[in-house]
Amino acid sequence: MISIDILKQLCFYSYETGRQLGLLIDRAGKIEYVLAGTAEDITIPVLSRFKLAPGRLRGLRLIHTHPKGDGLDHDDLADLALLRLDSVTACAMDNKGLPKSLDTSYILPPDINDIETKFGYLEDSDPYNQKTDYPLFIEALDDEIERKTIGLHTAKTGEYAVLTGVFKSKEESEIYLDELEELARSAGLFIIARMPQIKKEIHPKYVVGPGKLREAVIKALLSGAEYIVYDNSLSPSQSRAVSEFTELKILDRTQLILDIFARRAVSNEGKIRVELAQLKYILPRLNVKDDSLSRLTGGIGGRGPGETKLEIDKRRITERIAFLNDKLKKAEQARDIQRAKREKNSLPVVSIIGYTNAGKSTLLNSLTKSDVYADNLLFATLDTSSKRIRFPKEKDVIITDTVGFIRDLPANLAGAFKSTLEELHNADMFLHVVDISDKHFRKHIKSVEKVLEEMNLLEKERLIVFNKIDKISSEQLEEIEKEYPNAVYVSALNRKSFDNMLVKISYYFFKEGLGSLDE
Repeated sequence: MISIDILKQLCFYSYETGRQLGLLIDRAGKIEYVLAGTAEDITIPVLSRFKLAPGRLRGLRLIHTHPKGDGLDHDDLADLALLRLDSVTACAMDNKGLPKSLDTSYILPPDINDIETKFGYLEDSDPYNQKTDYPLFIEALDDEIERKTIGLHTAKTGEYAVLTGVFKSKEESEIYLDELEELARSAGLFIIARMPQIKKEIHPKYVVGPGKLREAVIKALLSGAEYIVYDNSLSPSQSRAVSEFTELKILDRTQLILDIFARRAVSNEGKIRVELAQLKYILPRLNVKDDSLSRLTGGIGGRGPGETKLEIDKRRITERIAFLNDKLKKAEQARDIQRAKREKNSLPVVSIIGYTNAGKSTLLNSLTKSDVYADNLLFATLDTSSKRIRFPKEKDVIITDTVGFIRDLPANLAGAFKSTLEELHNADMFLHVVDISDKHFRKHIKSVEKVLEEMNLLEKERLIVFNKIDKISSEQLEEIEKEYPNAVYVSALNRKSFDNMLVKISYYFFKEGLGSLDE
């Protein structure tokens, strides 16, 4: 692991200075760093030059002295796990400053049933009689760690993440992390662990406490995850602080939603809105070079204008925002003309609203026999779609689908889609679609009502449509029907379940019922 001559020299200088001294050595035996600490500890520099591949060790071993003659301590093991070093060795010295004993630890391969960090220890403790073929041993260990880490992954391809955040209660953490996991899945991430922290206040620097962040990072490294995803929104300073803490890619909830929006936007107007939101998110983060952004280039959270986010300065971004705002005004003018034509024809407008992934687009497709994109993903639809539905006696109604609602939509995203949501002011009636199979559907109803209240739309006629009734039992359905007697209950995949809903729509607009849509 280290020649006795070099070790003697290291111990001599440590003895002379009364400081911990250390060496970082690569697998070829080259000394990359000489470290000088205090009598109590030693600080390891940023090792970004030695790129860390998921599920692999870094290729550096740390050998350092302990002048007081003790073995490895908690900080040594934390550095070993957090930095993914090949091994960490503490060399105790005798009273003459000569090497006395070695204490060497390394990370054990993860267990598929328990991916907690576990450490192994080399039997070599005599610095003058090192029997282990260290290069051969560490190569075999690294290969085994990679093999076991791949075994933890449920999908053959894809990127993995650990979720974290600060929550006021355990119940809140479960609800919010369930949603965050769905957002991550919609963005193409697989979740390998959830690391919530229950606290009343967030940590001003790291959001979660440094101990919890260390746990999350170690869990991610041990399981081969590339991302730490926060449910909380990170300020620019918090984003930088977390990126300095770890080399993993850092995402917050806002970046995740932005990435999904960048994937889903189809229309020209939708793409403009997404890019505007992304640029407004990036702008305050360009005050200081932000490593957390540079690591995302081309990955999740880095679509759209992300590929050049560190090269574009504030002036160019400001000019781009002004240019996009101008294009957006023109697009809105064209939409206003279309809306005016509809109003001229005096056709009633029904807007389908609801929490994201409640089945709004599927319902629109079934109602109008159209093919608007729909998927079991959050924010599968971003662009407003309008279709005409014909009732008996040649009576028509315009049905519009809108972007899904979500709790605490970040301000820059809410602003980006404000004009889209403002179309709701022109609706005569809302179909509030609710996923009845979601155990948190009551909270989703409140979230939608909160947005409507903020937009002064609560007074509009609103019909709650409980969707996905085919996913719950008849007993559950009966209980919910008692709680919401004025709602209608449908399966968007079954047009025969629409009768009651259509009767209520028809009666509201035309003061008469009807049989079924197929009639």
